[in-house]
Amino acid sequence: MSWSLNPANRVALWVCGGVMLALLAVVAVLAWQVSRLSERAGTLASERDTAIDQRDEARAETALQAMNFNRVNQITEEARRVRQQSAITAQNVRRDIHAHISAQSCSSVLLPADDSDRLLGYVNALRDEALRPDAAGAAGPDAAVTPARRLTWGQAVEWLPLLMGDIQSCNADKAGLRRIDKERVSEATKKN
Repeated sequence: MSWSLNPANRVALWVCGGVMLALLAVVAVLAWQVSRLSERAGTLASERDTAIDQRDEARAETALQAMNFNRVNQITEEARRVRQQSAITAQNVRRDIHAHISAQSCSSVLLPADDSDRLLGYVNALRDEALRPDAAGAAGPDAAVTPARRLTWGQAVEWLPLLMGDIQSCNADKAGLRRIDKERVSEATKKN
């Protein structure tokens, strides 16, 4: 038996070889595509993980800021209530003092002019500084000489509870600010 190939077998053999070669080429291209897509999937998974981490950090930071805003709002509201309560208390004390000393003859006696002017000047300076803290000490249109006014002993004594109430309110505001700063520093040290 001889292995000679007739022309039809040769063509069939060449066609089979070509088909096999084409199949090998297709398999090689598909393997290359799978490898490339696998790399791309790995890169996308890494980018997704990074994006998820960044999102989680942003959410945590937003939650921390919201908590800090809430804390500041609570402290501010607490300070406002203290200011309101101290103003009410001061007004009640002033009313009680007025009721007790208005019947006394000394309550209608005028303070010495120098003392009255000094007290009124001090109160006006405090008011001006509170209304315009950046312009404290600067001569403005309101810095003109105020008309002389005399206070009685009763008026001077009645002012004391109001001034003390204002001082108490300022102290409450300062305590609130110190508390906010302390909590902010505490959060910063926890973060680091």
